[in-house]
Amino acid sequence: MKALKLKMVAVCLLSIVTFGAVGANTALASNDNWGFNFTIQPHQANSRSGPRYRQTTNVNNKWKVNMQSSGEGARTVTTYWLENAGGTNVSPSLNVKQGNGSYYSSAYSNASKKNVYLTAQNNNYNSSRYRVSGFWDEETN
Repeated sequence: MKALKLKMVAVCLLSIVTFGAVGANTALASNDNWGFNFTIQPHQANSRSGPRYRQTTNVNNKWKVNMQSSGEGARTVTTYWLENAGGTNVSPSLNVKQGNGSYYSSAYSNASKKNVYLTAQNNNYNSSRYRVSGFWDEETN
């Protein structure tokens, strides 16, 4: 009986140490909805959100954007992509229509284990300036 109790205590301690270490260093990716709200600049100048850490190394772990509001008007299009801190594009761009739900895209390998920014520009080259808002996620699974 005493040996069984000692084995149970050992298994419990091993579990605590193992899962505690994994939990302390591992953040699980999930399909989050991080809000964004910024001004789209004239003449296709870039605008961007604050950074989010993209922990994955899987380029097929898609990022998403959902533009819920656009000062340009209902059902208008704005172009979005991910950038790194230095301004390098780390994903393909998406032409996102306001109110059309979430759009998903893969990322490039240089987006792995880095802070990335949701970046956007007017899909038309003109002097318009307008606000956009919605939500995004740097990795969805």
